Amino acid sequence: MASPTSVSAVVAPPSFSASLRRRIKIPATFLRSPSSAFYFGPTFPTASYSTHTSVAVGDHNWNRRGLVFTATLPFLIPLYESLDSVSVKAAESISNNEYSKLLKDEIRKVVPKGRAAGVLRLVFHDAGTFDINDNSGGMNGSIIYELERAENAGLKGPVKIIQKAKSVVEAIKPVSWADLIAVAGAEAVSLCGGPTIPVALGRVDSKDEDPDGKLPLETLGASALKESFRRKGLSTQELVALTGAHTLGSKGFGDPDVFDNSYFKILLKKPWKSGGMSGMVGLPSDRALAEDEECLSWITKYAENQNLFFEDFEKAYIKLVNSGAKWRSL
Repeated sequence: MASPTSVSAVVAPPSFSASLRRRIKIPATFLRSPSSAFYFGPTFPTASYSTHTSVAVGDHNWNRRGLVFTATLPFLIPLYESLDSVSVKAAESISNNEYSKLLKDEIRKVVPKGRAAGVLRLVFHDAGTFDINDNSGGMNGSIIYELERAENAGLKGPVKIIQKAKSVVEAIKPVSWADLIAVAGAEAVSLCGGPTIPVALGRVDSKDEDPDGKLPLETLGASALKESFRRKGLSTQELVALTGAHTLGSKGFGDPDVFDNSYFKILLKKPWKSGGMSGMVGLPSDRALAEDEECLSWITKYAENQNLFFEDFEKAYIKLVNSGAKWRSL
């Protein structure tokens, strides 16, 4: 497996000879009938053209235009090959930094703060299928095949949003779904005031969906959550840091469009115990973390120190979006 790189692979164009007849428009006067074949071999087919001056070639008549075309063909081939490789050269001419900036800029154009939580959730559901035991699942873009699964309800919207950015970027250089989703999640965090997270590029997309049942359920207790994340190669500290992403959206942890440490501050207050509307705050899994001694230790640290949360979230996010990823070979 190659190392991650910010360079996306560019596929070489098909051979010119295989598509020559399709791409060079032969003048109608060269054809005997709509079904006639055009030959480039050493022997020309017999043809007679009453409207043009013909010259003898061996035992056959060949019109002057045919001779001119045949004489110029060796020069036309390099020309068409050159035109066919324009897109390849354009893709190669953009630097890694320019490509990364283009990707981020186009994502920012289509992802408003109000949709940041959904885009970030898309990251977790694509990468969250990773299983360290058999190295299956992970950040591979397979989520686009899994949108009908119950646990992925609501993710079609975020996919459609970032697909707009994908279309623009791919006019210049290819981008995988895995790279696009990983960068989109990082930009969603930054857009809402969170840390700026560097994301390596070069992931290869899966051609199939990942195994079902790999995402942790929202109803899991703390012990089961920690075990689930352990199977993904993530520690308890990384579990708590990543769950801090729930500060975005409508789960009741502060401003839904601001990425900060409000999640942890509110968890410490345990508002669900007071009943009423406060009981609607968070998911069962959020509440379970606040009741676990090991998790509560990290919740307290992040509630007291937002910079520490940002630092740890950045590290955990990078680890998450690299989990199970397959990288392009140089």
